Amino acid sequence: MVTLFNCFSFNEEWYLVEMALTIPPQEIEFDKIVVPEEGVNERDWQTVLAEQFLNDNGTERICELYETPDSGDSDSRVAFFIYKTNSHVLRTPYGQFDLNDSEEVPDRLKDIIEIDDDYM
Repeated sequence: MVTLFNCFSFNEEWYLVEMALTIPPQEIEFDKIVVPEEGVNERDWQTVLAEQFLNDNGTERICELYETPDSGDSDSRVAFFIYKTNSHVLRTPYGQFDLNDSEEVPDRLKDIIEIDDDYM
């Protein structure tokens, strides 16, 4: 279901996550993409912020911030932010992934990703 997973160090506080999935944009369950934290009630676990849909090769946004494309695509490519915590696991309905900040954000994403200033 997930054909691509990248985790980048956006800055000191935020990861930028990029995922390609073999499901339509309308079926992505962003509210179920969480960072489980020991000692924190599950309903308070962090979820994604500023989700953005990208074209197939990740070089352009295909709709506005927080919007879901109207296209009939059967695959999706998304980028979103996750706040850095002591937990380094991203739990999703599509699998579990390691969060790390070993990679810098590539230029192709730096030029297109929108930041929600209310949270950053």
